[in-house]
Order: sequence, then C-alpha cells, then structure tokens
Amino acid sequence: MCGVVGIVYRKDNERLGRVGSFLLKKLEYRGYDSTGGAFFKDDGSVTLKKKVGSPTRVIHELDLENLSGSKFIGQVRWATYGAVSDENAQPHEVNCRTRLLGAHNGNISNTDSLKEFLADSRHRIASDNDGEMLVHLIEHFYHEQLALRRKHSAASRVDDLLQAILRANRKAQGSYAACVSAPDIEGIFAVKAGSSLYAGKGSDEDGDFILVSSDLTSVLAKTRFLIPLVEGQGIYFSAGEYFVFSLEDGRRSVPGLKRSKLNIADIALQPKYHFFMEQEIASTAANLGVILKYYFSQDWEAPYFSVFERHARDCKDIVFELLKLYAIFDRGQLRRAFLRIVSDVRFAAIAGEIFALSPPRATDEAPAFFSSDEAQLLRELREFGEEHFNALFTLDLIVIWKKKRKVIRYRDEAVALFRKSFLAGGRVFFIGAGTSYHAALAAGYFFNNLTSLAIVPCNPDLFRSVYMNSLRPGDVLVAITQSGETKDLVDILNQARERFRGQVAVIAVVNNENSTIPQEKADFFLPLLCGPEIAVAATKSFSAQLALFYLLAAGLDGQAQPPQQALAKIKNLIEYTLKACEEDVTEVMLRFFLKPSIHILGTSLIGLAREGALKIREVVLNHAEGYDAAEFKHGPNTILGKNTLYSFMDMENLLADMAEFCRDLLAGGDLAAAGSAEDLGRFFNRVRDLKFADLGALPADGGEPAAAETELARRFRARVNAENYFSNYPLVFVCPPDERDVRITISQIHTHKIRGADVVLIAEDNAELAKALEGKPASKVLAEGSGRDEYFCKYIRVPSSGDVNMFVFQAAVVLQLLALKMSVAKMKYLNRAHIENHGVHPDVPKNVSKSITVD
Repeated sequence: MCGVVGIVYRKDNERLGRVGSFLLKKLEYRGYDSTGGAFFKDDGSVTLKKKVGSPTRVIHELDLENLSGSKFIGQVRWATYGAVSDENAQPHEVNCRTRLLGAHNGNISNTDSLKEFLADSRHRIASDNDGEMLVHLIEHFYHEQLALRRKHSAASRVDDLLQAILRANRKAQGSYAACVSAPDIEGIFAVKAGSSLYAGKGSDEDGDFILVSSDLTSVLAKTRFLIPLVEGQGIYFSAGEYFVFSLEDGRRSVPGLKRSKLNIADIALQPKYHFFMEQEIASTAANLGVILKYYFSQDWEAPYFSVFERHARDCKDIVFELLKLYAIFDRGQLRRAFLRIVSDVRFAAIAGEIFALSPPRATDEAPAFFSSDEAQLLRELREFGEEHFNALFTLDLIVIWKKKRKVIRYRDEAVALFRKSFLAGGRVFFIGAGTSYHAALAAGYFFNNLTSLAIVPCNPDLFRSVYMNSLRPGDVLVAITQSGETKDLVDILNQARERFRGQVAVIAVVNNENSTIPQEKADFFLPLLCGPEIAVAATKSFSAQLALFYLLAAGLDGQAQPPQQALAKIKNLIEYTLKACEEDVTEVMLRFFLKPSIHILGTSLIGLAREGALKIREVVLNHAEGYDAAEFKHGPNTILGKNTLYSFMDMENLLADMAEFCRDLLAGGDLAAAGSAEDLGRFFNRVRDLKFADLGALPADGGEPAAAETELARRFRARVNAENYFSNYPLVFVCPPDERDVRITISQIHTHKIRGADVVLIAEDNAELAKALEGKPASKVLAEGSGRDEYFCKYIRVPSSGDVNMFVFQAAVVLQLLALKMSVAKMKYLNRAHIENHGVHPDVPKNVSKSITVD
C-alpha cells in the first residue's frame, strides 16, 4: 500500500510546502519506504524532491515545508515493484516527448510488458517502479493526442490529457489510484481504478482549494465537504472547478458536494495518548458500549421508540429530509432547510409526544449529547440557537431508532439463517484474512462453548483450496473484514455468488459500512460500530468482532446468560484489566522487547494466540508464532535451550564481557605480564577475525602459539565463552479458567521451562498455576559469577470472572498492550542506536498496510 495526494490553490502561495508536508504526514501509515512531492508554480516551473525515508524524516531532510507553488502532488511509498531507492521513489517526472509528473498508489500487474513496450517506443526508463511506467504510458498517449491538433489551448490540453489517461488505463492492468499533471495545465487529474481515492473542496487562509488523497482522514483534516467518487471514475480539478469522468468512456459529470458525517475530532489523536494504537486499545470498552447500544434494546428507550414505531413512515421521511442537508453548503440555505423540517406538522406532533415524556437521565445508555450517526450535522445545526435543542434531541433519537431497528433485524436474520442452515445439514463458514481470520477462530470457540453447533473458520485461501468446490445450496458465508475492501475476500464472494446465485447466503461483518463487500457482495451486513481505526494493527475492531460473534453464539442458545448482560460485564472487565495488568505487562515488555523470537501458546485459544503473535510481528517486527499450547511439544519446542537465536541483549552482554577483559588486561600491570607487544598484536588480530563459534577456543590456528599468547587465550576463554550467551526462549501461555485447560497448561509449563524457556502466564488467579509457573527449575543459573538468572517467569493475573468466554476479551487486550509496549520500547532503542529505516512503530510499522486491496 502507498498513498497519493494532490491539492490545487488558485495562485502561488508560500505555505504550499507546509500544506503538502502536513498531508504527507497524514499518509505516513500507508508508506514509509520513500517520500516525495512535486510543487508546481504558475510560471510553469516545477520543483520535484523525493528520497528514501518516511515523511517525518524526508520532509525535514529535503526542507519540503519551505517550498511554494499553486499545486502539489505527493506520494508515500510502500515498495512492491522496485527496490527501496531514490530512483524508485515517487512522484516521477518524465519528458521523453512532453513533460508530465505523476504518482500512484497500488500495483500495475503488467509492469514488465509495459516496460518493454515503452523501451521499444524509445522512452527513457529511469527506475523499476510501476508508477513510472504508468506516467510514461500517459505521456506516450498524451503526445499522440497533442500531435492530432494543429492548435492548442488550455482547454484542449485538458481534453487531450484526459484521452491519454483513458487510453493508458485500458492498457495498464492492475488496481491503482493516481495523480498526474503537466506544468502547462491549471489543475490535476486523479483516477480511482481499484484503489482508494477521496476528494474534497474547501477553503483556508490561503484561499479556495480542491484536494484528493488515498486516505479519507487527510481530506477531512482540510475540509468536511466531499466530492463523491466511485470505482472506475477519475476527476480533473483546479482550485474551484472540477468534473468527474468515467474511465470507461470519458463521460463527464459534476456531482454535488456531500458533507462528511465524520468530524476530524473523531480521527484525531487525543492529547492524553502518544500513539493511535494506544488510544484505540483504550477505547475498546467504549466501543463495546456502542455495540450494546445498537444490538440490544434498552429499558429507557421503550417509551420513546414506541412513539417512533407509531409514526414509522413519518420518521423515515424525516430522516430522509435530514440527510438532504448534507448537500447544502450555504449557511443561510442550511438554516432554512432545517427550520422546514422542524416546523413540519408531522415532526412537531412527534416531538410533542417525545417531550410529554420525562426526558431521559444522562447515563452510559442515554447520553446527554448527540450520539447518532448524524451527530456531527446535529452539532452544526445547534449553532442556529439553543432554542432548537429539543428538536435536535428528537432528531438524534429518531436516527438512532431507525438504524437500531435495522441492526437488530439483521442480527435476528443472521441467527435465523444459522439455525436454518444447521437444521438442513448445511455449514456456516466464517471467512476472514489476518486479524479477521483470528476472530473467526475465536468465534468457533464461542459457538463450541455456547451452542451444540460448529462453524467453519477459515481464511480466503483455505476456503478456496479446501471448501469452495464442496459448497452447496443452504450453506452460509460470513465475510469478516474491517475495511470491507479486502481483495482476496472479494474474489471469494464473487466466485461463490456467480456459482450459486442466491442459493448461498452471504453476511458481511464490517466496520466500513459503505464499502464494497457490505454494499455489493452481501445479502446484508452486521456493523462493528467501532469508528475509524487509524493504526495499521487492528485492535479495537478485533474486540468488536469478538463481541459480535459472542452475541450471535449466545443468541443461538436459549439457555445462555442474556448476551447484553454478559457484554456489559465484559465492558467493565476490559477497563479493569487494562488498569490492573499494566505494571505486570511493562515488566514482561522490558524482558522480551529485544528477543528475536517468541511463541504465544493458547490453551484451547488458538485464534487468540495467533492474534497476539500477529500483533507482535506487525508492530515490534520480532518473529512471533501463535500455537495451541498442547501442540507446541510436537516439533516447535526444538527451539528451546541452546540455539542460534541471539538477541540484542545477548550481544550487549558479549560486548560488555569483552570490554571487561580489555579493562582487566590494561589494569594493575597485567599488560606487561601478558607478554610482549608482538604477542598482544598477534592475539588481538586473532580476536578481530574471531567467529562467534570460536569463542572459548582460542588459539584457533594450526601454529604453535607463544606462551604469553596462550595465557591471553586462557584469560579470554575464562571471560568470554559462547556458553554464557545462550538465553532462554520466551513463551507466553494464555489459559482460560477451565479445569481441563488449567491441567494442560500446568503440564506444558513444567515440560518446557526445564528445557530452556522463560515463561509468562496470562490467566485468572490460580494457586496450582502459580506453583507450576514460579517453581524454579533446578540448576538453572548461567556461568558462575555472571549474576544473570536463567529462568524468568511472570504471572499476569487478569481480574476474575470465572467465565471462559469473558476471559477471551481480557486476554486479547493484555496481548495488544504487550505488543504496543514492546513496539514503543524497541523503536526508542533502535532510534538511540541511530539505526535508519528500522520500520518499528506502533501505528505505521513497515511492510504492512491497513487494507490489502492487491493480490
């Protein structure tokens, strides 16, 4: 995943560099292999600067903030085609036939054949990057279009560049978004051909502007007024004018602006947090509160919602009229349209009935301020006067009622579909990639515990290779995706729908409700309702998936505790767990953050173990594996004991011992006693060429050493011995409060700690588990006098619930917190060591992207 951005002002301004830098930083999570920007001035001059490195670093090194101009194209790169190099950085400037600059996000899959075509056409290719091939391809067709005209104007150049883009898009294969422009046209072209792209129009202290970006949050950081773009469209825009065109035939339109429902405050980092991952883990409990709000009826709602049910048709019409306000941008027109809604006799009758009831008391269930999906619009309308608060309060409740009745209906439809499929001998597949796959595995645990019914959790490739050909009418597919755009999942759904055409039900579980999978590929969807997730690593959305699967499983079991009561308890347990376990998690982090590898072992909790390991791999960049605890002994346990895995800490110990050897040698006259200068020279030359495997084996050559050199070797061997630098391998056990699981965990702890493991246990308090964990294996001390204990253990006790299902939520946030803390600590460690491009960051780790939309 990469990110592109473009913005156009009416005239040159000195602040364009600061604006462009701000937008690049907003895209940093999408790419940090290289960063670049092209600054166009009104006189036709262009300044292009780009370099390997993240926006945070490159902006400073290239002094991008001090550049000026009237339009800007920028890109952050996550390398796919071509190495991480300055040459492959974007934007690309081409001038083989006519001058163009452009950048893209995504993949051009026929890059190699395009490169041959362009080389045969005598284009000068400067890199291996697919973005350059795309810009050259547009240049190639633009030159052909220009050659067809005898006279050129600003308008004709826009027309010709548009035709070149259409022709290039037909020849290029892949999924991408791109920005391209020429110095002699006023605006920028951008296309949405398989990758995300958003457009907005606004005004700031530098005047009117229009911008596009791969990321919605960067657009919302500048304006709330969006230009609608859908897949297969492009846009040409200057500072105040724009048109949208079809990539198929070039047909133009000028869609009206839409007001975003999101406020920048919804996607900003709050002052009390340092990282989005930290903020999103902390918000988990609040997000479960939103799930409770929409998936279950609350007692306080009943009298209000009964009013809306009696006036259901009118309420739907009122919401329809309210949503029309998003298309009104003149403040006076907005006020008049709002007053028409609240003065309508139908609305007045409903509002009268609502306020004849006693107003709800502000609680977690009945918030004091607007909390519907249209809260941002209602807050804006409140600026027209406090006398409208009662009307706005009623509108907020109507919007909640309308969405809630749909969510509850879909919840019940999902449960009914499951029952119908199971009774008919069908299967219910839970399909997701990455974190969503791990949530599917956890869903299997919930269904096994709460029902007598088994679901089939799988990732898209497993489903395609093992189950696709056995799919039959009556089966149900549950497509799990935070973004709603996961390409390998889209491909699976396309194939299933094409083969069965309505005979296999598809339910989407999704956070982005307006994305492709819920809107185009599913029969209906169940929203996760956890709001924007900015950090690349999924945390709060994983917990929301767990909550949704728990309530679905509980809904199938009429004997289970009412799921809303259980989820309310889970919400409180999560808050308590994060506070109670933080100190213990910090202690574990300090021991493990530089370990090169780690295993998370879940007893009956393979999905949770894999998710915990994935979080460490994603944000700490240490190798981590998630295993079933009892399965670890079947091969993976060979990693315990002496092995070739040495950590930074082990190497620090080696360097410290070497330094002490040299210090002792130089102190107290030992230097003279050790031999001649020639002896010392030979010895240190040998140390310089030393391989780690030779530690403790000096002298290593076949010659007969001098006596003094032999004495030096003996002293070196006594101080620096390879045996001293083996350290235990870290294991993190996750054990639910189940008697059988406790017995298995105790057995596995005993089995592995005697073979060279440091053991951390995440579990409720249990005396037998504590004894197994804390009993130190006999003879487990490193080289005598080293002072380093070989066995480390830590019991992270989560607050007790006695419920195996509730425990899953607690352990999930503990593992997320551990990964966060390890990431921050390792990032700071590598920064202090001045190691460039290490890629460790809790929000924007290298090599991973938020939504995978390429194969």
